[in-house]
Amino acid sequence: MQATPNRRIENRRARPNRRTKNGRARPNRRTKCVNRTLVNQRCVNRTLKKNIGRKTLLFLTINAILGTGIFFLPAIGARYAGPASIISWAIFSAIALLISMYFAELVSMFPKAGGVYEYNKKAFGEFPSFLVGWLTWVLANITIAMVMVGSLYYLLPGLNVYYYILLSMIIIVFFSYLNYRGVRQSTTVLMIFGIITLAVLFSLIFPGIFFINNSNYVPFAPYGIAPVFLAMFFISETFFGWETTCFFAEEVKNARKVMPKVLILSTAIIAAISLLLVAVSVGMVNWSMFADKQAPLQYLASVIYGNGMGRILGIVMFIALLGTVAGWIISSPRLLFAMSRDRVLPKSLSELSKYSTPRNAIIFQMLISIIITIVGLGSYGILLSMLIPLVIISYSSVLLSLIKLRLSRPDIKRHFSAPFPVAGAIVVLLFIISMLVYWLINVEGAFRLFFLDIILLFFGIPLYFLIKMQYDTKFIEKFFNAFPLWDVLFPLWYGQKERNIVISKLKLSSRDRVLDFGCGSGITTLEIAKKVGKGEVLAVDISRKQLERSSCKIDKTMRMPNVILVHESTMPFRKNSFDAVVSVCVLCHLSNPEPAIKKMMRVLKKGGHFSFMEFGKTFGIPEPEFLHNVKKIFYKMGIKVNVRKEKKRFAEYWYIWGEK
Repeated sequence: MQATPNRRIENRRARPNRRTKNGRARPNRRTKCVNRTLVNQRCVNRTLKKNIGRKTLLFLTINAILGTGIFFLPAIGARYAGPASIISWAIFSAIALLISMYFAELVSMFPKAGGVYEYNKKAFGEFPSFLVGWLTWVLANITIAMVMVGSLYYLLPGLNVYYYILLSMIIIVFFSYLNYRGVRQSTTVLMIFGIITLAVLFSLIFPGIFFINNSNYVPFAPYGIAPVFLAMFFISETFFGWETTCFFAEEVKNARKVMPKVLILSTAIIAAISLLLVAVSVGMVNWSMFADKQAPLQYLASVIYGNGMGRILGIVMFIALLGTVAGWIISSPRLLFAMSRDRVLPKSLSELSKYSTPRNAIIFQMLISIIITIVGLGSYGILLSMLIPLVIISYSSVLLSLIKLRLSRPDIKRHFSAPFPVAGAIVVLLFIISMLVYWLINVEGAFRLFFLDIILLFFGIPLYFLIKMQYDTKFIEKFFNAFPLWDVLFPLWYGQKERNIVISKLKLSSRDRVLDFGCGSGITTLEIAKKVGKGEVLAVDISRKQLERSSCKIDKTMRMPNVILVHESTMPFRKNSFDAVVSVCVLCHLSNPEPAIKKMMRVLKKGGHFSFMEFGKTFGIPEPEFLHNVKKIFYKMGIKVNVRKEKKRFAEYWYIWGEK
């Protein structure tokens, strides 16, 4: 855009590094600021302790993958395919073994707490990986709710819903506390749960062999072979859970070598146990009767041991199911921790406790898990139908990551190489997607639930934008350059009343020289220009598109020769050169606002006034940390400052003003 006669847009660039007498480069102020940011990031990136060994990891993985599915899905598979559901289990066991190998290769390259989020980040970049991480966290919460509902069915069928709520809250808080106290204690508990799960299943499989009646396998496929494919869609949940184990990668000793072996071995064990259990279950009782049971394995226990022993085993099964609840409650905060560490979730979620556990992530996970469990009580089937499509999308992204990294990054050292890494991954990808499509076509209400899943996925996008707008300068510039609707939306929060408050604190006169730092599209600039009259307004912004919009807005309103638009962010102005400084919704976008405040105070004259307005907690997103220390920042410079906070329109307004 060319400068108009009454106003010009100037480009101010940071000065190059100056040379000292010995010839070495002296860093400029921008370099110092960047270095300070890196120091702050290093403070956040504290590490998790490596306390998990091979045996603990094996039982932890078995517990995570077997989960609630093995206690319910044999009956659901029989409901759709009868005895032929055994074929469904056999086919998906082979598919699951391949998927475990693909996870094994990825975790051997990137043993990070983020798991699936980390793999997508390496393959596709930040935004796609955020969506996958968000989706995985959503499905983790749905899993917790689903398993909690299922476990309560086993222990106390027909109980009043308020007792279910109370029990759910107690269980979730208890496991969250264990998680907070450290990975050693929590993984030990998970290992015990894994042993209990195996013991319960073996107590049904081996005695159950003697109760098999071959007539129960007839007719083998009462609905034909086609439902076998649909049954695979539901039983697949039994094998899902590799991502849970991968969340612990940073806490596993020698993870690059240990985790691949454990993932594959545990999947093979689970596949064998599942096939044996389904074959015995369908052979023991008529499949149609078995399919209708709310607690099918407890029913099998009653057939083998009698009603009294069956009830006792039902309690043990409840304990085993709690192990899966514990697994997700303990592992999911690691995903939040990894995403927060990368600054795509609030920074506070990456803070570690004195036990080296992600304290705030655990608390946040606990609260969300309680809410979703309460909402989902009594809806096991609906939760399952919502969960599986999300898992298929998540695992599809993992397979695509493997394919992309194999083709684009063959140089990365792989401590484990999966067989058929490209062709096999493509076949598995097409297979699981075809399962999803078949479910959508053949099950009533499937599209409605899938649409709800998509809404949950895209609900994370505004969160991503809000987080990035708090610290990423390049993202902010691109956002304002590409999003003209911001000019329409921002006045909804920054209206005439707010502008009047901000400008009144400046105590302007008709000849003042004013700096508008972060002028945006000129909402504040326009009114200040009218007030100073014969004075001058320098409006600074990092977005050229915003400056162009500001120029057009001022031209349409009135011609003002007293406005200069500057495309700049470092304020290379002379000391004591402005009578007033104003800034609206700028400091909250900076990772470290203190240097910017010091620069504004440097160019402000003695006796000059400043007025800032910043947004604090907005739509539930925590406020920037500096707002709580803003008075200290000014006091260190010897400046008295006034701070007032208001709450309205789902946001906090922080007014900061004073005199130098």
